[in-house]
Amino acid sequence: MESKKLNLALLENQSILKNIAFKFTKDPEEINELVQETLVRSIKYLDNFFNNPKLVSWLYVIMKNVYINHYRRNQRHTEYEHFRSAGYRDEGCSEPFTTNTVEGKFIMKDIRDALKKLPPDHYDLFVQYMEGYKYRELSDHFGLPEGTVKTRIHHTRKFLQKQLSIYRRA
Repeated sequence: MESKKLNLALLENQSILKNIAFKFTKDPEEINELVQETLVRSIKYLDNFFNNPKLVSWLYVIMKNVYINHYRRNQRHTEYEHFRSAGYRDEGCSEPFTTNTVEGKFIMKDIRDALKKLPPDHYDLFVQYMEGYKYRELSDHFGLPEGTVKTRIHHTRKFLQKQLSIYRRA
């Protein structure tokens, strides 16, 4: 299929994409965003399609991945917001780490101090990771191999765990 024909086919299948998106979410705004992001990614990765004869199946896989990535990003962003607001939750614990606002301020100061000790490239990478970006996206953004991104995030997490070990529960 030629590029122009494929672009036309993508636009013609927009209503089918909306029906598929409706299975993932009922929010009309999210449906439109999902369809739009699916179309953008399908055009971006057009070269990958030529080996796949079923357009709608290919678009479904793209949409499913877009939805999953969006969900993960929102999940991680929500966790990051809890972390930032001093309501840090320990793994597996449903109660806030602290309910004392003064104690929370000390904890946040310690977290900020630990983050300031990071090299700038590790800090930027870690903050964006905590905001929900995936390893691949970070790799593309920073121009680093994905393995390097994973390693730096791992080392940063270990460093922060060590710096904040006083708050670790037994």
